[in-house]
Amino acid sequence: MQQEIEALLSRSAAAWSAGDLDAFMECYEDSPDTVYLSATRLVSGYAAIRAMYSERFGQSMGLLKIKVLQLKPIGDSHALVVGSYALDEHSGLCSLILRATPRGWRISADHTWSN
Repeated sequence: MQQEIEALLSRSAAAWSAGDLDAFMECYEDSPDTVYLSATRLVSGYAAIRAMYSERFGQSMGLLKIKVLQLKPIGDSHALVVGSYALDEHSGLCSLILRATPRGWRISADHTWSN
């Protein structure tokens, strides 16, 4: 589980850094129930999360680094990841709830805070 999730997040960060939003979004569960929560907004649904990232960052996505600080299983089908990220001059913490899906582990809830 841990290796699969860390590999997913690593691929996602590499896709972001390459400016490939669609490949970055592969880490999220494609569901209307997927949520993104920051200090200032709640975004519900895969399509809305993708649109939020597209509007917020456009073509200048920057260099993203993600580090897993803790990973804890929640039963057989979910996991909690606590991590840190750095995106150019921005950095912060995140907690992610991932769910085992037929396509592999995917983020179903993303709580991200900036410093």
